[in-house]
Order: sequence, then C-alpha cells, then structure tokens
Amino acid sequence: MTLIRRRPAMAVAVSSLAFAATMIAVAAAQQPAGQPQGRGQQAPPAPTGPMAPEKYKNIQVMTDVQADQLDVTMRYIVSATGIQCIQCHVQDAATGEWQYDKDDKNPKKTARKMIAMVKAINAGADNYGLNGVNCGTCHAGNNQPRGLQPAAMMTADQISAFNLQQATIAARQGGAGRAAGGPPAGGAPPAGGGGAAGRGQQAPLPPVDDAVNKYIEGLGGRAAIEQLQAVTITGTLMTREARAIPFAIDEKGNKYRETIQTAPDATTRAFDGAAGWQQTGARAIDLTGFPLEQVQRNADLMLALKFKERYPNLTAARPTQLQMASGARVDVNVVGSGPATPANDYTTIQWAFDASSGLLLRKTVRTTAALRGALTETWDYSDYRAVGGVKMPYMITHTNWNSFDTFRVSTITANPAIDDARFAKPKG
Repeated sequence: MTLIRRRPAMAVAVSSLAFAATMIAVAAAQQPAGQPQGRGQQAPPAPTGPMAPEKYKNIQVMTDVQADQLDVTMRYIVSATGIQCIQCHVQDAATGEWQYDKDDKNPKKTARKMIAMVKAINAGADNYGLNGVNCGTCHAGNNQPRGLQPAAMMTADQISAFNLQQATIAARQGGAGRAAGGPPAGGAPPAGGGGAAGRGQQAPLPPVDDAVNKYIEGLGGRAAIEQLQAVTITGTLMTREARAIPFAIDEKGNKYRETIQTAPDATTRAFDGAAGWQQTGARAIDLTGFPLEQVQRNADLMLALKFKERYPNLTAARPTQLQMASGARVDVNVVGSGPATPANDYTTIQWAFDASSGLLLRKTVRTTAALRGALTETWDYSDYRAVGGVKMPYMITHTNWNSFDTFRVSTITANPAIDDARFAKPKG
C-alpha cells in the first residue's frame, strides 16, 4: 500500500496541458452537476469489490473498506490530520520498504481508536444530530485540533456571500429587512430570482452538447484537434514555498510522461497506454489505485473529441459565474460527470467552461474515501495560445489539500517525433 507524503509528487499536478488539462481517469456516481461538492461527509458507495482485510495484513478497524479505497483513505487521513505515514507506520531503515502490518508505534494504536470513534458516531441512530463526521471535522489538517479560533476580517468574496445570504433570509421571512418596493437587504435580489421561491420560473438547463461543442470549437475545431497527434511541453513549476522547478511533458495518443526536476533526484511519472509507473532516482515502481488514476487522467490527448464517449452520462448545471485570480467574474457553463465505469464509483468531476470562448477555465475532481472523507483537487487554466492550430493554456494553477502549484509553460512543440519506448517503465 502506497502512502502519500505530506506533499504528494508534484508531477501529479500537471494535467494534460495539451487539451486544457481535461484528462480524467474514471468517474462515477456524480452528484448533480453544479451542486456544491460537499464537505466530505457523504457516505461512500456500498462496497462492491474485495475488502481491505482480503488484500492487506493486520487490518483491524477498517474492515468494511474496499481494498481499492484503502490507499486513498490513508491519503485522506494524512491531509486531514497533518500526521505523516512514518509517524504511524514502520519503514525499514536499510531498504526503505514499508512494513505496514507492524504495530510497533503507539500513534498507530491511537489512530485505530480515533477511527473507531468516527465510525461509532456515524453509525449512531441520528448521528448525534449531524450529517456525519470525519477526521477533518476536528483536526482540519492539524495533529492537535485547533479549537475555536479568533475571528478575522472577511474577504471581499466573504462579505458578498454574507450579504447575499442575509438578503435571501430576509426574502424568505416575508420581506423583513427590505425597503419598500426595493431589493432585499444587501443590494441585490438572490441569484436565479423569480417568484416567491424563484425556482418555478427558471429557464431549462442548457444542453450538454452545446458546452462540449463550444469547447471543441474554442480549442480550434475538430479538424485541428485531429491533426495534433503528439506534444512536448516544457516550463517551470512554482510551489507554495516559492521554489521554481523545471518540468517536461511528453504526450502521444493515450500515452503520457512527465518529469519534475525535484531534488536530489528528478521524479518521473508515466502511463504507457496500459500501465502506470513512477521513477525517482534509479528506483522505478508500478502505480496502482489512486496514484494510477491520477496519472491516467493525463493520458488521453484526444479527450476533447471523446467527451461524450468517455462520459456518457454528462449532466449540465445552470450557467453561473466563476471568480478568477484577478478578481474578475466570468460567466461559465458547468458540466459534471456521471458514472463512467463500475471500476471507480467514488470519483466525480466538474468542468467550468467560459460561456463566451468555450475554453475550459476550471476543473474540480473529488474522490471520496472511507470514514466519510474526501480529497478535492482544482485546476484553473488561463493564458491560452494557439499551438499547431489548437489553443492550449500556458498557465495552470493546481490546488489540493496541501499544494498550491503554478505551472508556467515556456514551450509547446506540436507533433514531435516521440518513440513509444519513452513511455515504457525502465527495466531493472
């Protein structure tokens, strides 16, 4: 079982720059598109595959977790508590191999008690009046729960949201707080206005095909996309610690390879069309589970033309606005994924396309874990430029539970000669 480091391999964050980074491995059981992604408290789907004790040794409390969800659940626990793998698990000092079945460390025993507590609360008849709890409910990324924090000044966005909330409450209470004949307190009527509740007069949802087709046209059109068979991308990754790190990407068909010049050794992740692997220094390992899904998301150069094939149950949301890093608000059309394959029924995705240009502005991927946990990743795309007749983003910001990475592309070469052997796992 692979456990996440406090900072996951940065190579994972580079998401198919060639086609606006819309590559997603598998997605299923999507809540309706455009709805809030939630707080990580939804119960995971009923188990359908082998359970953790059938694949791993010495599983004592997560006996009801699917084997293929144990890895992502461990990653969620790290992100929710700030506690690293090494604090609970044993690693051989000589070989570097993990010995997960050992119970040598007291923090592992404490973790089991905490997991049992979370399960007991969520199994209660009324969940103690809650929708459910998870590790992050109390820990919020810290080993020691921080407790009540001092109030801080609201940001402009928080103030706007607060005013809108107050206006909505006033409207529902029969106009309290509303000036005679005027708008609700806060200066504007609730979004999606209309009659008493506003919903009966809303326009029908826009067709999914409209957003997908506009995306294809925004990129440069079907013919131009079909001509782009491979790309090579280079640039610099700026981390949240203000470190600038070179990166390089090769894509060809459904094959993908990326290298981040981490220190002391570069890290390479790749998908050869059938299997994924990672190499740091001289050591190469196979990727499975959550890490494999992450690299597979980048491994489909022609996804823009296969959207409906890849995601046959796409659903549309109501047009809304997206606030960009500059502070500007942009009208967007939102499309969400439905079930893609029965192999992964716990990953969902939403795409937000510029309503004017059709280009992808944001992608959000949410993977649920056991214990009512969830890991959410967001990609923002900007600075589109034409390469080989296809528009590609030269600026991508990737955020997740502990990373804030900005990818600045320097060069993109269209249709370079790339040997398939470059995507194969190194031998030895």
